[in-house]
Amino acid sequence: MKRETIVKRFVVTVAFLTTAGCAPAPRKDAGSQYFATANGSVEFQFPAGWHKAKDDNPYDLQCFSRDESMTTGVFQFEKRDLAEGAPTHKLLERQVDDLRSKRENFKPLEEEQVVRLEKKTLTTLVYSGEKDSSTYYYRFTLIEFTENPEVLLIVLQVAIPSLWAKDKPIFEEITKALANGSRVELR
Repeated sequence: MKRETIVKRFVVTVAFLTTAGCAPAPRKDAGSQYFATANGSVEFQFPAGWHKAKDDNPYDLQCFSRDESMTTGVFQFEKRDLAEGAPTHKLLERQVDDLRSKRENFKPLEEEQVVRLEKKTLTTLVYSGEKDSSTYYYRFTLIEFTENPEVLLIVLQVAIPSLWAKDKPIFEEITKALANGSRVELR
């Protein structure tokens, strides 16, 4: 073979491999969907198959997994809804106390976890409680935005204990997607 032909084949092969390596990778969130709070100011990314609640509920957003074994409810508040000087953590405590009053054997399951990110702070509490002869795990997360401190979210996520090891990372991804700035629009 002529040297010129070998060089051409080499260049074509390198170009092909380079182009193939530069092809966009499939999106990790392929099949995901976004649902917004009632006023449309904050969106959450949910895994494929999740759907919004059709019935009336107290949340600004409520979504269920495909088989409805998991639920995520979001309450949206404004800081001015708190008494002057009241710490935002009080809002989280009020939500926990409200659910505690409606459940039996309500007790902490995990220590409080605070995650500070560049633009948000997540404070999470996990409890166990009983309702209608069944036990559930309740994951409460207070989300505070640095770029818009007037907006506060309380996320309540519910699962059954036997599925907790599988469901907890999904719940974390739902709040992490928001926490990483995924489709968050604060107005």
